[in-house]
Amino acid sequence: MSKSRILNGAEASRRHGVLAGTYAAAIMHADPLADAAVEALHLFHGRWWPMVLKALEEGIAAVPDAPPELAALIASLPPEPTPEEREKMERGSAAVARAGDSAGLVLQCASLMIDYWSPPAMKPLVMTGTLKKDTIHRLTQINAWWIELHRPGGLHRDQDGYKTTLHVRLIHAFVRRMIRGSGAWDREAWGEPINQGDLFFQVVGFSKLMIDSLQRMGYRFTAEEKEGYYLFWRHTAALLGVEKVLLPYVNETDCGRYWDLWMLTNPEPDAEGIALAQTTLEAVAGIGNPSAPMRRFQLWLMRGATYWLLGGEIGRKLQVPWTQAGHFLPLVYKPAVRISEALAKWRGVDRGQAAARAIRKLAIGNAAVGVVPEGTQVVSAPDRLEALASFKPGAPTA
Repeated sequence: MSKSRILNGAEASRRHGVLAGTYAAAIMHADPLADAAVEALHLFHGRWWPMVLKALEEGIAAVPDAPPELAALIASLPPEPTPEEREKMERGSAAVARAGDSAGLVLQCASLMIDYWSPPAMKPLVMTGTLKKDTIHRLTQINAWWIELHRPGGLHRDQDGYKTTLHVRLIHAFVRRMIRGSGAWDREAWGEPINQGDLFFQVVGFSKLMIDSLQRMGYRFTAEEKEGYYLFWRHTAALLGVEKVLLPYVNETDCGRYWDLWMLTNPEPDAEGIALAQTTLEAVAGIGNPSAPMRRFQLWLMRGATYWLLGGEIGRKLQVPWTQAGHFLPLVYKPAVRISEALAKWRGVDRGQAAARAIRKLAIGNAAVGVVPEGTQVVSAPDRLEALASFKPGAPTA
């Protein structure tokens, strides 16, 4: 168990019992199957991703030179959902995807911002320089991945949502390989790089934080839609390499408990996290906004949204500058959403149609930025990943 990584251990055990111990153990676990596959795949350089794609699309037998470690990874991928599960997942995904730009605002100001809270969880990104050097590229990659996942049928094995999720998992393994080889990682203090505990918290951010934030904005979800969305993320989490012991916790109640556990036990933001939170908002505000007044307005809006969606304590400790948008947004956003939802219901627009339109709009906006292409390269082109081979970490920090 990592000692210095976990604060308030006794209180965590009192509040959350077995879950606290499960989390503490998860910090020390990575993804052995993906790590083994990457150890074999890195020898193929730029050929590794086409090889994985062919194995997914045609079966491992269609790739004669595939290493056995890749075969083991492909064989371990989660089984296809039943038709009943698939229907629930599609209904839940469509209920969230219909929010369109509102969901995008949650991603940028809440789901991704909360990652900066924990210094140990951030260290892989800090050490590799991913956030400082490629902030816009990384953010648009994540947005593009989210879009592919939420397209109708996006989690089918033959769709880009599925394939890019596996790509994310392999990227994590490549980064772990580089960091471990650097000799700069303190496993006892920080746990494994991109470990199971941190990965599961990201799932919480994409599932519970997304639903809670959209409800705060005025969107309504039925119990069945929420159940379907958690099922959607349980399947996505399994594909991302989340351990089987953690998957049953992908539900509304346990994700809420995990959020409390995370905030209780993780150190508060350090100077790197604070700087990156501000850099992220400034970078996103600049995307697609050529004029300085529009950039300033967007930044004003996003800073306020961060306070609104994550709460005052988190906003203050991330040192996001406060703006009056934190008061303005709750007053106008919820009524506007409720009116829009009522009009859509009156016109007879179902959630699936609204979701498809919203996803198309998001995809067009993302493509207009000109950073991320469509298809199975939305996460990271192989040549960008190969550049990590020259990665030199900065000096270890406490």
